[in-house]
Amino acid sequence: MSYGYEPPKQQQPGSWSEVFVITKVAFGLLLPFLGGMIALIATFVAIIILFSIHPALALIPLTPIAAVIAYVLRRERQAHDAEVARIQGE
Repeated sequence: MSYGYEPPKQQQPGSWSEVFVITKVAFGLLLPFLGGMIALIATFVAIIILFSIHPALALIPLTPIAAVIAYVLRRERQAHDAEVARIQGE
């Protein structure tokens, strides 16, 4: 007789699919950072190799970085101007 007491039910044991899902999520979060670090190291190595050939060639790996920075600055400047115009009611 249990006198109204019912022991808690045991949970089903975990499966390998849970482990794979957790691993997938962890790599999904870390992959952009790892990719960025690898790209940064590859750019640095390319700059060193091209600089050893000729100093002007060292600028080649830096041009895509400069282009991205210019694009982000331009986009943010346009967004800022649009926000100022919205606030001023233009």
